[in-house]
Amino acid sequence: MKQIFIFAGIVGFIGFMYFLYQHQLGAIPFFLLSIFFFALARGQLSKHRGQDKKDHQKNKKI
Repeated sequence: MKQIFIFAGIVGFIGFMYFLYQHQLGAIPFFLLSIFFFALARGQLSKHRGQDKKDHQKNKKI
């Protein structure tokens, strides 16, 4: 479900980008997309770090 919302957001953003490009404001969408992808990457990194901590704790118990 989350992937559907992300995909729909990207598709909607394309229309917004087109509008801004027509008004010579093309740098704004790239800035907003960089923030979006940074947030996605940060979420993935925090998931990965959480799994590493769990694995490390399991190895300590053994």
